[in-house]
Amino acid sequence: MGDLIERMIRAIHQLFEEFGVHVREDRVLRYVAGELDKGRRFDEILADPYVVNNTDEQGRNRLLEKPETLQAVEEQLLSMRRHP
Repeated sequence: MGDLIERMIRAIHQLFEEFGVHVREDRVLRYVAGELDKGRRFDEILADPYVVNNTDEQGRNRLLEKPETLQAVEEQLLSMRRHP
């Protein structure tokens, strides 16, 4: 019985950890999109202390996979083309 309870506790703990990671990544994603909207370069934003302190390398790589990030980068590039 004790082993079952320990496994349940570990599973619940893992779910909360994963949820926390998603919330943190969502906040970082919003920050990155906002900074891109201000006209900053993506590589500069990824080096910001806020981004570095709230993500690991894998998390920063996942940002590149998010449609929101890609859309913000695309919008920035289009804006740069219109206003050289």
